[in-house]
Amino acid sequence: MKHSLLRAAALLCLTACGGGERAEGMTLELGLTTTRARSAVGAEAARTLVTNEGARASLSGAFVTLGSVELLPCEQSGWLRLLRGLSPVSTAWAHSTSSPLRLGTPHVVALPQADGTVMELGVMSPPPGRYCRARLTFEPADSDARGLTAAAEGAEGVDMVGRSLHLRGTLSPDLEPREFRVESRSRASVDVVLDGLTLSEEAPRAALVFALAWDTWLDGMAPQESPDEVDLTGNVARSATLHATP
Repeated sequence: MKHSLLRAAALLCLTACGGGERAEGMTLELGLTTTRARSAVGAEAARTLVTNEGARASLSGAFVTLGSVELLPCEQSGWLRLLRGLSPVSTAWAHSTSSPLRLGTPHVVALPQADGTVMELGVMSPPPGRYCRARLTFEPADSDARGLTAAAEGAEGVDMVGRSLHLRGTLSPDLEPREFRVESRSRASVDVVLDGLTLSEEAPRAALVFALAWDTWLDGMAPQESPDEVDLTGNVARSATLHATP
């Protein structure tokens, strides 16, 4: 009897929860831009920053790999949450796998010359519903990642395959600035609050633009310290917010 109830509940969940099916007519466009979290440092170079520990640095080049964006529905309560837990459908996604709720195309994102430029990430077709968060995952790029060619171009081109981050620039601890170059192969995720994005027959289209605050990527580094001592990929993930669009 118990097993029959569990099977029935799981079947009901697949029906009630929709199984994450693609919904025709629902369109969500995704984009990414860069911004500052703090005021600019005087009239200095556009990519100069001061960390939360007081270290001063200037970035001359930066690439980060955004591996995926996943939409998270607003929390359900009571029986529906229980039925979701009984569902046999796995929520463990393979690397670079897309679904109606997940854009799994990796993008190598270059820090542009000026903030505000929006990079198109792609279009999703999620089922109707209310979504409260988006999970952004930064991880090493694979050979199919978009933006690899652009990152490898130029005199200081970078092969981002297997890398989640590359930063280079100048540290200014005193009168003798020193150059730095650091890379990471680590992985980090962050949930960005969406303020209740709703897709329905009445409102079938929407757009989201996420912003990365590049001037926090070296946070945790004090004067005289090295970027190697910092959780760089974690800083990139924590810098992500929902960009306010006009």
